[in-house]
Amino acid sequence: MLRLNPSTLSQAFGQQLLDGGAHLKPVFEQKLLPLISARLLDPSLQRSNSGSIGLGSALSLYLASHRRAPKLIAEVGTYIGNSAAAMACGAGMAQQAVQLITCDMHPCTQQPLAGLSLPEGSKAQVVQGTSTKMFEFLTSKGAKLDMLHLDGRLMKDDIKLLSQLLKADTLIALDDCEGDEKGHMNLDLLRRAGLIQKHAFVEPFPRELFRRWSLETRSVTGFLVPLSSISFTRQ
Repeated sequence: MLRLNPSTLSQAFGQQLLDGGAHLKPVFEQKLLPLISARLLDPSLQRSNSGSIGLGSALSLYLASHRRAPKLIAEVGTYIGNSAAAMACGAGMAQQAVQLITCDMHPCTQQPLAGLSLPEGSKAQVVQGTSTKMFEFLTSKGAKLDMLHLDGRLMKDDIKLLSQLLKADTLIALDDCEGDEKGHMNLDLLRRAGLIQKHAFVEPFPRELFRRWSLETRSVTGFLVPLSSISFTRQ
């Protein structure tokens, strides 16, 4: 009997993203990476009690969003907008407008997609407030999410709202998915609420996978991949 677990899925999913996305490397290196680096070095965008995503997580989000090609992305935890930029950049490669909404109690930017060349009609909205406030707004619009990035702890009131926002094929990314950090706490909340029964948990990609792109980095971003997107092929 063949058994798959979050670790083996991480190897398989990560390898396919990195190998299959080899043609995306120039965009990542020449456009996205300089933008991310510039934001990290801009003192006007920093706050002392937060940190931005690392290189491995940014690349993971970029490649995963390219594969999913989401039209509507929601994010909890804006900070300086690097994760939003990574997702939008990847999604925009499909040449369709990208709508991104992100929330933070104290966002350091109101323009997370600034500096990116995205398809016409793409836009971002920054909600200054709680995740509940953002999710309430989305449910009032009858929205259904193609991708969700959780870089902040979910609140109790979020669960009922997410039950209306998530689809069977929503790709979910979980930041800080190691040890007892918030990623695993959010994962546990989603599991207990029965919201991810049609998803498989994928651990953050291991360091050796990034060496396929000659990068010495690691990721702390895990994924909840729709089961409908997993298939068996002869090759």
